[in-house]
Amino acid sequence: MSAAARRARGLTGRHVVLVLAGFFVTVLAVDGFMVASALDTQPGLVADHPYERGLAHNALLADEARQAALHWRITLGHAADRVVLALADGRGAPLAADQVALRLIRPSDAALDRALVPRALGDGQWQADIHGVPAGLWQVAVTVIRGRDRFDRVERLVLP
Repeated sequence: MSAAARRARGLTGRHVVLVLAGFFVTVLAVDGFMVASALDTQPGLVADHPYERGLAHNALLADEARQAALHWRITLGHAADRVVLALADGRGAPLAADQVALRLIRPSDAALDRALVPRALGDGQWQADIHGVPAGLWQVAVTVIRGRDRFDRVERLVLP
């Protein structure tokens, strides 16, 4: 059989094998890229120990009910390079706290999280320096302690 006759036959077994091999090589390359990308990105875990936190869910609900019974209110804002926190009781009167803890949390990058050092200004007002904090969406975890009462809240903060 001449070379011209072989070319005229069309699709051969050799062509089919090459097409199938090319298909599987392409699929494996894409799968390898997807696996590598998945391993390099954020895992999506919000809690360090989600199973243990799930087991403690009833205790968490009891803490939320206890906090709700306090009727404390938190107002969070920012001015210049500082976070300003105002505390009020159920009647709207300024709340004097024994201790206030603030933690700045970046939802997209835990490496940027940092503890803030709050200073009491009086009349339920506290402030903390945030000089050098990048702009964007942040969360501020607030813990207020007065006597045996504890109040925890996470507030959203957008820095320009």
